[in-house]
Amino acid sequence: MSEARLFTVRPLSKPTRSDHKDAFRVYLSASSLANLKLRVGDICSLTQPDGLAKTAIAWNATESIQNTVIQTSRTLQEFYGMKLGEKVYVHKIEGTLDAIETVYLTECSDGDRVSRYGSLSPSDLHHWAWALGYPLLRCEHLTVGLAFELELKGERRSFKVTALRSQNQNTDSTLLRFSEETKVSIGEDPEGGMDDRAPAICVKQGDLGGMSRQIEDINESLADFNSNSGRLVMPSFYEHSRGMLLYGPKGTGKTALLSQIQASGWKKTYNIGSSTFSRNTGDAEARLRKVFHEAARCQPSAIIIDQLEFLAPKRSSMEAQSLSSILCECLESVRGYLVLTVAATRHPNDVDDVLRTPHRLGTEIELQVPTAHDRAEILKAICGRSSPALSGTLIDMIAEKTHGYVGADLFALLQAVCRKARRRYAHNDGQTSPRCNLTMADDNELEDHGNLDDGPVSLRIQETDVMLALQETRPTAMREVFLETPKVRWTDIGGQHDIKRRLQKAVERPLKHPERMQRLNVNSKKGILLYGPPGCSKTLTVKALATEAGLNFLAVKGAEILSMYVGESERSLREIFRKARSARPSIIFFDEIDAIASKRSSTSQGGVNVLTTLLNEMDGIEELKSVLVIAATNKPDVIDPALMRPGRLDNILYIGPPDHEARKEILSIWCRKSVVNPEVALDELASKTAGYSGAEIVSICETAGEAALDEEEETGKEQDVGWRHFEIALKQVKRQITDDVVRGYQCWGESIDC
Repeated sequence: MSEARLFTVRPLSKPTRSDHKDAFRVYLSASSLANLKLRVGDICSLTQPDGLAKTAIAWNATESIQNTVIQTSRTLQEFYGMKLGEKVYVHKIEGTLDAIETVYLTECSDGDRVSRYGSLSPSDLHHWAWALGYPLLRCEHLTVGLAFELELKGERRSFKVTALRSQNQNTDSTLLRFSEETKVSIGEDPEGGMDDRAPAICVKQGDLGGMSRQIEDINESLADFNSNSGRLVMPSFYEHSRGMLLYGPKGTGKTALLSQIQASGWKKTYNIGSSTFSRNTGDAEARLRKVFHEAARCQPSAIIIDQLEFLAPKRSSMEAQSLSSILCECLESVRGYLVLTVAATRHPNDVDDVLRTPHRLGTEIELQVPTAHDRAEILKAICGRSSPALSGTLIDMIAEKTHGYVGADLFALLQAVCRKARRRYAHNDGQTSPRCNLTMADDNELEDHGNLDDGPVSLRIQETDVMLALQETRPTAMREVFLETPKVRWTDIGGQHDIKRRLQKAVERPLKHPERMQRLNVNSKKGILLYGPPGCSKTLTVKALATEAGLNFLAVKGAEILSMYVGESERSLREIFRKARSARPSIIFFDEIDAIASKRSSTSQGGVNVLTTLLNEMDGIEELKSVLVIAATNKPDVIDPALMRPGRLDNILYIGPPDHEARKEILSIWCRKSVVNPEVALDELASKTAGYSGAEIVSICETAGEAALDEEEETGKEQDVGWRHFEIALKQVKRQITDDVVRGYQCWGESIDC
């Protein structure tokens, strides 16, 4: 083997011959031929960066080119997957090309010709095979996939080489030589011939995490484009897949899946995006038709369209109508060709309906927000399955705590985890080093690496790094909701133990034990109504629930939804539920629900529309899954009864004034965070605050603290909060909840139970 040299691939300045005789020639300068010890017509090998070697014919360039350049035909670039500007190694191959014993072809005429002429009859096959001998002999050098056109008996048909059987069965050459002794066979099974060296068109399961079901559906359609898919003959009425539509929320992996489909083994792929076309409609139409025409010439091929809603939106303008109709026309033009069109969009309803038909984009595949199991698969795919950067324990922990996160969010989270760990490492050692190797590992699997000066070390990842990163990284679906995650814990709320337990069951059971609920045919709660006097920790309880459960939390004040513009309130309400669905499992909290859900009457048409929208979103045609609606009010008697029927706010909980033990617990929580004199007896103070709400008890404590500050300013000495200060506070903070108010809530609750 001669010495290989590196060359840059450049195009030919002239078109190639229609008979493919010069299709696999590579043109070099005279000095390059001499350096490689090549003569015109010698066999050479082209080795690409991926290590695959392809066979070509050396030829002298007819124009002046640089010594570091080779010119190749468009056919060679398409068949060998070479790109212009790519670097390839060229070296001489001793000997000549092996002769072909039998060449196998199949008809690849377009659908119009087949419908016009009909299928080839068995009696005519040998006539066509004999006639094909002449163009094959003129071409001389053949490879699998080459197509030839032939006119016979007034019919013009196309044939493609499907397999080659050579005298040397162990040859690695991608080109073989057609001779006068070569036999031509049409439509027969080669049975041991030279199979197509291109791999089967399919998407690999291991490259993307959490998409096993979607990839299976895609590969089911891609099987139509594999020539070596087996001997199974499909019925005459069967048509191969022509179009596919991927849809799902932002960050779920649509673009990544499109890239995997593009790299699944096509002969050539074409990308179409919103930036591909100018504002000139006529120019856009011409370029769109050209893409489909080129795809039909190079089969099997795929056309990839990202963000289809920008290219073919709902019919709202003449330009949109024009591009949609042209795209439909192009899809119809490649009927019968091995051309697949794959498009992606966030919302399928934003795409023109004319494209969503069985004969166009007939296969629709949804990419949903990943579940906990899917998130674990995504994390493994990001870190690498062969040597995972995260231990299984940390991966499971992250997957359980990242409700509503999509693939892009998990990737961003891992970057934040690395930064947190690096910051902690630098803080502990007092230095950073550019040689620090940013990899993640479990503490149990790491040994002491010593000082950074000893060489590169692996960065240790601890659970605290993950928890800190989780506080800063929000799900994509929640980024447009400007809301801080509540930082309230159950320990911050005194009493209400029964309410806490019931709320925990409503949230945790569907997440932790769905199989148990399914076995007993029990559905998860859709809505919870918390009612009671003001200041009894209704809002605080919901914040603690969202924090402890780790769910995405959307807080909505009832009055904020109402708008003076017609339809705006309903749109805002639908948008809230849309965000909650895309970030599920999640909690929607309606504070002061009575502002938008009061009883319907003939004089409040606007409120009726908002209430109707709320009822439809909670229990309408579109089922509300993994979204818990919690509402709070201190006016339960004004809420429309339709909102409290089973399937909506059917779990009604009364949060009343705290009892003695709850008051003592509230006082204890506040005192732990302050400086209180030991003489203060919390039991006695709890007895003196009977009937007070939780907010009023906190107000008493803060007023006592202010009294201690006043005394400190007068005396100039530090003071702690003593009993005298609480006595002052008890005189200033009066009880707002009377016995009649409490009885009113109790009577309303009894009427609901009845």
